[in-house]
Amino acid sequence: MKKIFGLLFCSTLILTGCSSDYLNTDLESTMNESQIETSPTALQGLINGVYTSLHTYGLSSSSHEAFGHKAVLSAMDMMSNDMVQTRGSWFGDYYNYTGRIQSSSKTTMIWNTYYQQIKAVNKVITSIDKNGITPENKAIYGQALALRGYFHFMLARVFGPTYVGHVSDDCIPLYTEVTLVGKPRSTVDIVYKQIVADLDKALINLDGYKRQNKEKVDLSIAQAFYAEIALEMGNYTKAAEMANAARQPYVQPTESQWLDGFYDLQGSPDAMWGGIISEATTSFVASFFAHFDNTDPSGYAGGLGFIKAIDKRLYDAIPDTDFRRKAYQASNGAAPYKSLPKYANIKFRDQSIGQGGDYIYMRASEMYYIEAEALGRLGNEDQAKAVLSEISTKRNPSYTVIVSGTALIDEILLQKRIELWGEGCAWTDMKRLNIALERNYIGSNHVLLSGKLNIPAGDLRFTYQIPQAEILANPSVKQNP
Repeated sequence: MKKIFGLLFCSTLILTGCSSDYLNTDLESTMNESQIETSPTALQGLINGVYTSLHTYGLSSSSHEAFGHKAVLSAMDMMSNDMVQTRGSWFGDYYNYTGRIQSSSKTTMIWNTYYQQIKAVNKVITSIDKNGITPENKAIYGQALALRGYFHFMLARVFGPTYVGHVSDDCIPLYTEVTLVGKPRSTVDIVYKQIVADLDKALINLDGYKRQNKEKVDLSIAQAFYAEIALEMGNYTKAAEMANAARQPYVQPTESQWLDGFYDLQGSPDAMWGGIISEATTSFVASFFAHFDNTDPSGYAGGLGFIKAIDKRLYDAIPDTDFRRKAYQASNGAAPYKSLPKYANIKFRDQSIGQGGDYIYMRASEMYYIEAEALGRLGNEDQAKAVLSEISTKRNPSYTVIVSGTALIDEILLQKRIELWGEGCAWTDMKRLNIALERNYIGSNHVLLSGKLNIPAGDLRFTYQIPQAEILANPSVKQNP
């Protein structure tokens, strides 16, 4: 079984156009194309290969910043108001906004992370469309559809404009079939209609599916994808519905569980989806924890001092009675991490004892804030306050919410920023909500001049340029300014 899975994984890497080392594996010597298309085991193997690729170093770029989906989430947060880079180097091009230009390898990293995997899931979807949905391949079909919709959504967030007010603008190339022909950019409206269609079908086909572990996409993950997408589209009724449904199978962590380091996918009760890292798959310094665990002396952050910290304003907004304040250094040299400065994050700590900490891509906690924001924007303030209080009192027993109107939405967004710091939501929310970058303020702890930026809301720098290699290879694609 391990040998078969290895071959199937290599087939996914072939489909995604990875390094030539993988091209020496001849899948057809074991299974021909027809057998792959009709074998549920083979098709699930292709999907499993996608899951593995999402946390594999070097598939999208040779940089040590290129460790898959978690790297993209981290890069996006580095562009927000809430993350502080204390020393220039790794992730610095995201932090200072130079990584969004077409000649930068940073654009290529994000582009390849998702388009490579879209090719693989399209192989699965096309095969099942051709041969028919069966009880054996139904959930495989659902996983592939959910992933395709989400991957296009991630690309649209980065390389396209926001949905609201821009439905006729250029977005991204849309791929729904296996092809070597480059496509032009579709409009925002067309891209999101396809994303929604994929998620609608995914929900149907994932109903009743019981996954083996949290690395796989099940119904709750498809609902969580849908909640994020609906929020972006301003479809607040659907966003509230999907967010509420997605969070139901999960329980909230205790204080000790929340402060444990965010490295254990299966053990974290509100962790929904992520990548399982083992001794065989860990990529050491080319990994999330090497860059964001300030307590690890063997990593870039802890060992070489490329420390990631929380913005002073956000830290100051966390009450003393809220245990999330403990996820950051309270003063310079505070015990037990005496080498770390004030505001340094100790939220992310790999305590896997050398095995390599898991990557958590999504937590059920996010769904509370999506639901609360959506309800608030629909005018259902009492229910929005109830949802916000339900999660906030678990972090701070003294928490109360008494504001209304715009102030209520602001409070929901503040609590979301506190809860999900460093988890990939801050910058995408800034772009969605047309919020400016403001790091150059009196008392700012953004110490690097290159990153001490103020960028007005709606600035072209909030949208990435399409990689130069794609422009050269696909003349149908029009570049962003």
